[in-house]
Amino acid sequence: MWFSKVLPYSAPAFFLFMGMAITLFHIIKRFGSELISYRTLLAIVTLTFLLVYLPKPFHVIGLVLYLYLALGGLRKWYKKQNIVFPMLLLALPILFMKYFAIVTFADDNWWKHTPEIFQITGISYMVFRAIGLYIDERSKPGKTNFIDFFNFASFVPTLLIGPLDRFHRFTTDVKSGYQNMTSTLSYQGWNNLLLGLLYKFIIAEAIHRLVMMHLIDDGSFLYHLLHMYTYLLYLFFDFSGYSLLAISFGNFIGIHVPINFDKPFLAVNPKEFWKKWHKSLGDWLNDYFFKPLFMFFTKKKWSTSIRRQNLALFFTFTLMGFWNGFQLHYIASGMLFGLYSMIHNYYFYQCKKQKKDVVFGNLNERLVRIISIFIMFNSVAFAIYIFSGKLF
Repeated sequence: MWFSKVLPYSAPAFFLFMGMAITLFHIIKRFGSELISYRTLLAIVTLTFLLVYLPKPFHVIGLVLYLYLALGGLRKWYKKQNIVFPMLLLALPILFMKYFAIVTFADDNWWKHTPEIFQITGISYMVFRAIGLYIDERSKPGKTNFIDFFNFASFVPTLLIGPLDRFHRFTTDVKSGYQNMTSTLSYQGWNNLLLGLLYKFIIAEAIHRLVMMHLIDDGSFLYHLLHMYTYLLYLFFDFSGYSLLAISFGNFIGIHVPINFDKPFLAVNPKEFWKKWHKSLGDWLNDYFFKPLFMFFTKKKWSTSIRRQNLALFFTFTLMGFWNGFQLHYIASGMLFGLYSMIHNYYFYQCKKQKKDVVFGNLNERLVRIISIFIMFNSVAFAIYIFSGKLF
């Protein structure tokens, strides 16, 4: 049936719902904006999707309530110097979920062994949004309206796998929601929609069906080499296509969803790569984990600044690995990205210290860029191939 339970972007029913929701927003804007506020309308549409379409909707609503109440309690309990306990409290649902990943470590279907109460659609992104909100407001604790938090935490286009947004940026858009719904933004929405459909449902599907499904796993070096590059391209077009679709649906209703991908294969170093690949997660990890961790190491006066930076970088990317899953291939991939960042950070430090390029010397800048892109592209391909779980 057209109203059967579906996840975002997984079936025509989802696109039908979003089309009806967008139409409703524009009708209300034109004829009834004085009767119902944008914030209330967004909450009604979101709740409708959760209840009618989403599997286990009350699990999602329960998580929103838990996070909202936890944030309220943390504001009352607020202590400026303590950040670890609040983050652990907000992350408790994920920690319970990941516990079952550890228990069933050898089983790729660990999700099926997880108690239903922790099988929550979009759990990681909802928790990350709450942690970001807590850290942003910990120096000026106030009160967050529940409807605002509900809209932010469970915004349908970004519910499942992002992009990650910031509460104050999101609520600013909501406050001027009807005014943001312009023809210019709708035009951007159509561009992002068509490009997202092309990426996710045509190019990514073609790579998967025409290439990946026909690679014969004979354990040879050639098989792994071909699978490594095709998987990287598949993941890029699938994930960036999803992100473009999320951005497009936001555009149609006046929400500026953050850009997640921006020509990542032209990056010349790890730092630039993470500003172009899954940018919203990279920015989140930088602001809410790397910087606080580096400041903690600095206050403790651990070793030199460059070593503190590298240690914080390694822990940050290791966290990213654990966040993806407790299986070895996820952790190893995160640690490898951490190693890449440490190497580049030390290289940059030595160049600055010696006032010259300690690797490329006086080589032509254009050639250096081409070589750097080549090295970065292949390094990323290898790390993401480990992420895929095909090596171990």
